[in-house]
Amino acid sequence: MMNMQQPNSLIIDPEVSVLFLPPDARSIAMVRHNIRLGIPPSPFPVWNNILMDRIFEYREYVDAGYTIKTQPFSFKSKDVMLASICQLLTDDINEYTPYKAYLIGKHYQYHKNAYYRDEIKTPLSQLPLAELKQKYSRDIHRSIVDIVDAYGIACATIHFYSKYASAIDLIRITNPDIATRLLSGRINIPQKSVITLSQMTTDEMENYLKTINSYTLIKKAPVRTPGNNPVDIDNSNKPHLENRIIPEIKQMPKYDPDAAVSSLALTVPSWSESIRRVRERSVLSEVSQKAADNLIFQLGILEKSIQIIKNELEGITKDAN
Repeated sequence: MMNMQQPNSLIIDPEVSVLFLPPDARSIAMVRHNIRLGIPPSPFPVWNNILMDRIFEYREYVDAGYTIKTQPFSFKSKDVMLASICQLLTDDINEYTPYKAYLIGKHYQYHKNAYYRDEIKTPLSQLPLAELKQKYSRDIHRSIVDIVDAYGIACATIHFYSKYASAIDLIRITNPDIATRLLSGRINIPQKSVITLSQMTTDEMENYLKTINSYTLIKKAPVRTPGNNPVDIDNSNKPHLENRIIPEIKQMPKYDPDAAVSSLALTVPSWSESIRRVRERSVLSEVSQKAADNLIFQLGILEKSIQIIKNELEGITKDAN
């Protein structure tokens, strides 16, 4: 029986919303199916009444008239909360996609803001800066040490991802659809080109992207794009294309439907082993409230993701039988 009580009113903050890609049709269908069955949602994570995750699911349940239960989390500031969301989302992405680069860039921006307000301290804060430079790189700064450790990538790469994230945010102001298509990979251009794209007017953006669509089939090799060196293209049959700038289109490998699932199956045992080590080596009753809340939050997201994919895979198995 559907619960028709008045739902709570949570804040859907734009800075949180833009960190999530729009849900796919399958995810929406599953939530709506659960609503039809009268299955209530698990508590929604919130900070200061700001919804931190599952935004589309929240809207669906509110529209259906459900009372919303929440799981509050404590962070020193909004920037610390946003940095935490970025890291949680990034940890779920194995490959370096445009979306992952964006999240790492945003994570660094929020982390840096919180660091300078003394809301985040690096574990290596007691080390002399010269020692940090020797361990990491010459351009290291304490504000970036945690990000370098979290992702295992160079400082310069993190700074570039920050510029890329800012470029996406600029594009989103004038054309949110283009920003979403770039992050989801439906528009595939070099990240340096995205930074240049963000400096264009709306009309210039549209013309540039039309050029990508128009000349994909005649591209012979990587060619001139903003931020990339030009090389020759095959225009022997297209004399009117002489001196045109043709954006590079990434050549994707042949699609293997089992690849991602097989990779995930190999990864899962390491999760179980990590959880086992924590339980064996930690006195959980002595863990701080903040650390416990953060882990509960992450485990809740993991549990939900596992249940979703299990339901989908079990549906395939049943169909086969």
